[in-house]
Amino acid sequence: MRPERLSVRQSGGSRFKAESGAWLTIPNLLTLFRLVLIAPFGWLCIRGHNIPALFVFLIAGITDTLDGTLARRFNQRSKFGRLADPIADKLLTTVSFLALSLFRQGRPAIPLWVTIAVIGRDALILIGSFVVYVSTGSTAFQPGAFGKVNTFIELGTIVLVLVSARLAFLAHVLSPVYFMLILSLILSTTAYVLQGLRTMRMARAGST
Repeated sequence: MRPERLSVRQSGGSRFKAESGAWLTIPNLLTLFRLVLIAPFGWLCIRGHNIPALFVFLIAGITDTLDGTLARRFNQRSKFGRLADPIADKLLTTVSFLALSLFRQGRPAIPLWVTIAVIGRDALILIGSFVVYVSTGSTAFQPGAFGKVNTFIELGTIVLVLVSARLAFLAHVLSPVYFMLILSLILSTTAYVLQGLRTMRMARAGST
């Protein structure tokens, strides 16, 4: 989601009401619903209820698509949504990889080193984004092509692991998928680092 843009000028109490209530929108409620789904999804994964877990995960994915689409369509972008949407996404991904790595008890599991790589990459980007923000005040980070591919592969990995518990032949394709995931992690992280360095360089050039 992007920062909210107000097209109507208001003053005094009316403006305060518009801004203070701006978070209570359908896109933001969908984001909150996605946050609520994380705990039951993790529990289902840990207990080995793979198909119900897959169903919950797909619902969460649908809400992720809908909240952004509705926010753009009805001009309901908000600061709350801009913050909560990526947090919900990252929490869902982190819980997914942890639950599918550490608590599977003989069921198809994501290797721990893959999970460490995924979470480590997110932590590195978070730290880098904070450094860029402190240095330049900029929060305009875009995922880019590599970032979108990485997200697609991460989500596909989660789905494949859940489905492979029922369709054993899919387990044979997981190793190549892990390789593609690691490659996408490297490429997307490199793209983010270059973007951050470029932002800092432009900020320094603008201040001279």
